[in-house]
Amino acid sequence: MLALWIFLYLLAAFCIASGILSWKISGMLLHPKIWDYSAVVDEEEKRGHYTRAWFESECHLEEFTLRSQYGYDLHCALWPRSEGAAFADGKRRVAVIAHGYTYCLLGSIKYARIFHDLGFDCVLYDQRNHGLSGKAPTTMGYFESRDLSLVCDWALERFGSDAVIGTHGESMGAATVMLHAPQYPKLSFVIEDCGYSSLFEQVRHNIRTSFHLPNVPFVPLSNLFFRLRGGVFYGQVAPVEAVKQCGKLPMLFIHGEEDTFVPYEMVHVNYAAKPEPKEIRTFPGAAHAKSLSSDPDGYRACVKAFLEHAGVL
Repeated sequence: MLALWIFLYLLAAFCIASGILSWKISGMLLHPKIWDYSAVVDEEEKRGHYTRAWFESECHLEEFTLRSQYGYDLHCALWPRSEGAAFADGKRRVAVIAHGYTYCLLGSIKYARIFHDLGFDCVLYDQRNHGLSGKAPTTMGYFESRDLSLVCDWALERFGSDAVIGTHGESMGAATVMLHAPQYPKLSFVIEDCGYSSLFEQVRHNIRTSFHLPNVPFVPLSNLFFRLRGGVFYGQVAPVEAVKQCGKLPMLFIHGEEDTFVPYEMVHVNYAAKPEPKEIRTFPGAAHAKSLSSDPDGYRACVKAFLEHAGVL
């Protein structure tokens, strides 16, 4: 009898501990500790992407706010094209850029600079629950992709319905642009950098590698809590399924070959799922979200070549 009570006690303790840990895992996704906005420019300078002096003298952002259909404000910024920049067809070129998990639009400037140098107007924004945007559970791309449609709509209103518009996203932002792509037929291109193919598989991977826990019971329990707290199951955040629906849309897949956070293999899963037209570029030695910093010239060159092949330039 004593042995039975000990077993039941241990089982109850395991269930309680599993529930608490799973709740915390879902909370880390839904309510991440975000970067302090005022620190991001200095962090970008430390990472070698741009300097504060350059940012303050050359990057002239026009800030504005959009109201999400989900009841919060999205903090956005326009970096207008350089004076005199124009294309032969007279149409504006617009790049809308989505930042990664815990970051903000100031972290997207390093990518916007590539497009700006090519004559684009660049629209950056803080995803929900990040930066200066309103608070709402982070859904790792699901509801964020709906907000991206709002930002794209604003850009087409500003620059004309005939503007050539595309998206670029890093990490969670990459998942956002992939999930958004089949929802928005006006897109002319999409570039995803180090995005996961499936949130379910991403969580499975991180529970093993970051928390050193078994997938059972922590994946199913945290999945349930993610749905109860955020309104979405992990399985609904599946960029690989979204890109299957983008048969005519040119898409560039970028990933660092030493990425162990979002596993390098995921870029090949996403690329294989996408029908033509598509391109892929991987960067040897690059860790997560470090492809640009690992080879700035190579990154810019592959983006420019992709845009030329897609008929955007």
